Amino acid sequence: MSARFLTVITLLLLAGCATIDDIEWPAGAYPRDYFETVFMEDEMAQMYQTRDDYLSWVTRFYNGYSLAPGWLNLQGQVLDRLDDPESAYAAQVMERLYHLGGRIGSEWAKTNEVRLLNTRNAAVWRDALIESISQDDLDNYITRVENDVESILMGELDEEAIHFERYYIDDFEF
Repeated sequence: MSARFLTVITLLLLAGCATIDDIEWPAGAYPRDYFETVFMEDEMAQMYQTRDDYLSWVTRFYNGYSLAPGWLNLQGQVLDRLDDPESAYAAQVMERLYHLGGRIGSEWAKTNEVRLLNTRNAAVWRDALIESISQDDLDNYITRVENDVESILMGELDEEAIHFERYYIDDFEF
């Protein structure tokens, strides 16, 4: 074997050993300590998932991936669509979305076997969030999602109840 081949194999093996500690935490994401605490308090999640895997999914929630934009991108879209992105109102909206992202992301990042919020829920909330701006209903919408997230986490609302039509009339026609 050539030295170059051995070097490539060694680098691949070392990359496979990387942990979430080696990954940069997304700027603008809810504090990493919060997510670590959520995971450590969920014994069921720990049975199906490692801490590093969980935190990796949290970073995916914030950064996005090929199929979906991340929460940070979504916050940027909202800010761009506000009349005055520098206003106190915009800062209040961003603060609420920051906290809501932490709450949603902490549950969404858990493995499918235990999580109470799924990718479809996140997609519905994303699409309806953009619609809320078009309908000048942003504050009301965020309040409804905050309430729905808490109701799901408390076992008072089933995740299957989350559809776009829960928030807005879907007038898309084929």
